[in-house]
Amino acid sequence: MWLSYLLIGLIGAAFVAIVTVGIRNRRLGKHSCSCGGNCGACGCCPSAKKEEK
Repeated sequence: MWLSYLLIGLIGAAFVAIVTVGIRNRRLGKHSCSCGGNCGACGCCPSAKKEEK
């Protein structure tokens, strides 16, 4: 029984860590696309879409 609680705790901790890293990256302005910082030439970056308007 305790093994189930341990497994649920580990899965929960991994989920929280992934969400935390995602939020921190978004606040720092890092994007998930692989444009390498050249967002003007990248069609998937939100900042490139703002510049087109």
